Amino acid sequence: MKNPDLIELAMRIVQGEAADARQAADGETGPPQQQPAEAQPPPLPTEPANPGLLHTPQAKATKSADELAAMILADLREIEGCPKAGVNVTVYGSNPWNSWLSFGGAAGPVNNKAELQSFCEIITERLKRKYDVSP
Repeated sequence: MKNPDLIELAMRIVQGEAADARQAADGETGPPQQQPAEAQPPPLPTEPANPGLLHTPQAKATKSADELAAMILADLREIEGCPKAGVNVTVYGSNPWNSWLSFGGAAGPVNNKAELQSFCEIITERLKRKYDVSP
């Protein structure tokens, strides 16, 4: 449907409502009179005009909690200053799911612990949008 078609349809609807209001003001009762066929608005289309513009949500893939924890840990290990050992990520919950980052003794002193925890939250949020946790 083009814009001129929409304008014409709107005008026909308004004119039809104006005619109904005039009948009520004149005291006419009874069923509204049928307008001539040419004055009836065209039927609305059942298919969208631009089907390519519709958003169809994609189903999320399902991963186990262990798989998601491994993905988060792999991303964290790419960050400079992340210990190579003693770092553990646990994914828990179902939908929405959470992650927990912990540091063991093998990690040694971690100077950027808050930064790593912040990155863990960011990575978790990104993965929440892409995956569901399998039961």
